[in-house]
Amino acid sequence: MAAASAEINDQNKLQNKPEFNSVEKNTMNNIGNRRRRLPPELPAITVGDVIYKELRQGNKLGYPQKGGFLIATNKSTGEILWNIRLYEINIDNSKETDVQEIFFTKMKLIKNGNAILIENELDKKFEIDLETRTVLEKKK
Repeated sequence: MAAASAEINDQNKLQNKPEFNSVEKNTMNNIGNRRRRLPPELPAITVGDVIYKELRQGNKLGYPQKGGFLIATNKSTGEILWNIRLYEINIDNSKETDVQEIFFTKMKLIKNGNAILIENELDKKFEIDLETRTVLEKKK
């Protein structure tokens, strides 16, 4: 019983977050259609023999969310070299999942090709060091 109560409290906290409400409002179609409009897919970034791109199906890697992932693949073989989750998305099970997912809106190579700067639908920015694969959330 305590677990159910904690889950309801977590859902209420999520619903009261302005950034969550903003994304949910801005991603719904207008006239009664409940399908989400996704941001356009971003072009991949190639550095040497590695292609970096957003992975929009993180759930296929066993994560509870689809968005928030950068994936590195071998340019020649297409083999996945590594993936990293930039941010966690807390899914509220009482709402449609697709309107809660948060995807990338910008990707830019920085620091002489040693890092990628990514911005998401909440206007949050993340810097990924390509050598160490560490993620740093940039403060506004």
